[in-house]
Amino acid sequence: MNEIIGKTQNLYKFVPLNLSEIFSEISLAYWIMGDGYFDLHVKTKTLLLCTESFTKEECIIFLSLLVKLNIKSTLKVRDKVRNKYRIRISKISMDRVIFLVKLYIRIDFLYKLGI
Repeated sequence: MNEIIGKTQNLYKFVPLNLSEIFSEISLAYWIMGDGYFDLHVKTKTLLLCTESFTKEECIIFLSLLVKLNIKSTLKVRDKVRNKYRIRISKISMDRVIFLVKLYIRIDFLYKLGI
């Protein structure tokens, strides 16, 4: 198999295994526009990437992509019973994320960065 497969209801998401070779700031911008969520909670105020359709192991692969862009992130448990996770961008990396993707994000999606 040459791809990671995540399932949402009856739909499948396919991610190429060579993603680490092709992942870039532009890829991150599209990921944020599609699956990003800015958490406005008083203490948090950071970006979450909705990855519930992927396994924990697949989410760990996604974390490694962010490391390559010098972005600190962690897995956040979304549903303990069903073993579902979201990726939480560290608050200290938000300026870096904004710097990397701002040019590629449509203006109507900037709210996903909290700006």
